[in-house]
Amino acid sequence: MEPSNRLIPPHLNAETYRMETSGTYTHAYLDFVRVHKDGHILVGCSELTGRYWNGGACILPNDQESDFQKTNFKRDINLASTTADGCFSGSSDKVILCEDTGAISIWSKSEDAWSTWKEDLSVAEHDGPALVIECLDSDRLYVSAGGDGNVKVWDIRDNMICLRNYNSAHSMQVNTIGVKPMSQKHFVTGSLDGFISVWDEHTNKPVYDVIENNCGVRCLLWIEENKLLFGDESGQLSLIDLRDSKSVIKLHEFPAPVHRIAFNPRSSNIAVCCDNQILSVFHIDGEKLNLVYERKAHQDCIRGLAWDESELNALHTVGWDGELKKHIINE
Repeated sequence: MEPSNRLIPPHLNAETYRMETSGTYTHAYLDFVRVHKDGHILVGCSELTGRYWNGGACILPNDQESDFQKTNFKRDINLASTTADGCFSGSSDKVILCEDTGAISIWSKSEDAWSTWKEDLSVAEHDGPALVIECLDSDRLYVSAGGDGNVKVWDIRDNMICLRNYNSAHSMQVNTIGVKPMSQKHFVTGSLDGFISVWDEHTNKPVYDVIENNCGVRCLLWIEENKLLFGDESGQLSLIDLRDSKSVIKLHEFPAPVHRIAFNPRSSNIAVCCDNQILSVFHIDGEKLNLVYERKAHQDCIRGLAWDESELNALHTVGWDGELKKHIINE
């Protein structure tokens, strides 16, 4: 009998078929957290199920944070792709999400008996995954960036019109955006190409390139009128004075790339997470950092940080272990 070269369809091969279908259990890899001034918390996640990457978001009151793990991340918003970042838009009943498809979507809470969340609008203009979004004017203007190296300024009141489209703003993916304090038009971007650039929403080109770092920039914050903090792939946390951008002050060196930083202007504390499980909090005084808190906070990489708007020393973190945690930072 001659051997058969006929291909067996996947549905006739039990093992192959199981590998190609969705599972019944999904693990939520929590990627970001935002805290609204009224106490609500926005958490975004990615989920790997069989061959599929899905995502979603959960919006919960601050007093329900302790019940978060018990619900096994019950999503209020379901996405057909992953989400790397998001933010509240004005009230806690409206959020904006970045999607891996390149879309920026607006969701709002329905006023029905079920209080469900519905998608109001979605615009896919990024040519790669949308990775970061920040607020210029909470009632109107938002700025996003992504894996395509493009930066876009959106008017959400006018059917999500793209007011500024900075094509090829960077030569590699843009990981981070920092908005100038008390400003509605100035912001900075950081990219894996090593450049940090200052932008003005009213102009078509960058105002100037602050520095070209010797490795990729992973995160940054505009903390004062003329000061920037940024973390890079080499694990360096550095400070720049925009009045003398040639002088970069290295504040601290971490054992892994710096993934995210969060600044608390009320206490001058800086929370830092890298590509590991360690949470570090420093008090910044001029050009010096003093370590006030450090511990292994999660069982997998920490991905998101956010200071509480109502509680001075409260810090919220999320990680790939699927946990949302609250830390009280006592100096």
